[in-house]
Amino acid sequence: MGRFGIITDADACIPQPLLDELGILTAPLDAPAFDEDEPPQHLRRDAAPAEAAGAIHALARATSLHPAILYLGAGDGYGGSPAIRDAVEAVARMSPIRRDLRLVDSTATLMGCGWQAIAAARVGDDLEAAIEAAEAVRGRVRVLALLEHPQFAGLPGDVLPGQIARARALVSLAGEAVDVVELVPKREVGLAALRDLLGAGVREGEGPLHVAVHHAGAAAAAGALAEWARRRLDPAEVVVAPLTRHAATRLGPGMVGVAWYREG
Repeated sequence: MGRFGIITDADACIPQPLLDELGILTAPLDAPAFDEDEPPQHLRRDAAPAEAAGAIHALARATSLHPAILYLGAGDGYGGSPAIRDAVEAVARMSPIRRDLRLVDSTATLMGCGWQAIAAARVGDDLEAAIEAAEAVRGRVRVLALLEHPQFAGLPGDVLPGQIARARALVSLAGEAVDVVELVPKREVGLAALRDLLGAGVREGEGPLHVAVHHAGAAAAAGALAEWARRRLDPAEVVVAPLTRHAATRLGPGMVGVAWYREG
């Protein structure tokens, strides 16, 4: 039994090899991946914030494995929410098996949250040091995405009415906020802009660079962007991180995104 375990919301979309290597549990424990053959209307129909049941099951698993637990929740209000953390805390208080439970809000989405959980898991057996490691990443990580279907993120009507429905949106994802950086008429233009923004963004700061490339049914584009990052940015680490189905109900099919930080 390790000294502490880490739970994070499945919508952090940490790649499965890293979950297995680091022993990170997700809520829900076995979140379904996005299926690129699923019609977009099915995703729209099922769009809703995550429920607490998955987090409670993950807590039960962690309780059986560890004397202390760090729950590092997604801060997007969709894959993770204050209601979920409240439910986890309430169940932990009622459990006959007492554990030291720390609830930490990542204030981030996708691998903006996931990188924090990974950094915490890599610290070792010191829970306080793990929380500090996550906090250090929190102040540095950035997340950008090209949305093939911006309507999934609730953008139409507020941003260039009558135009965004026919455009792709390059957006910044910071917690619950989805802020439009640029509207692009063609996918290839948006992917090039995403690449260029990543290239410019990583020049800010020093230290080892960690990059995650997200996608929802766009493996070829994500793979090409990941390979470009490996060749051009001298990263310490590049991972391709497919979206869960639930995350795709918020960001839409065809999405490609990046989440990166430098250690110092």
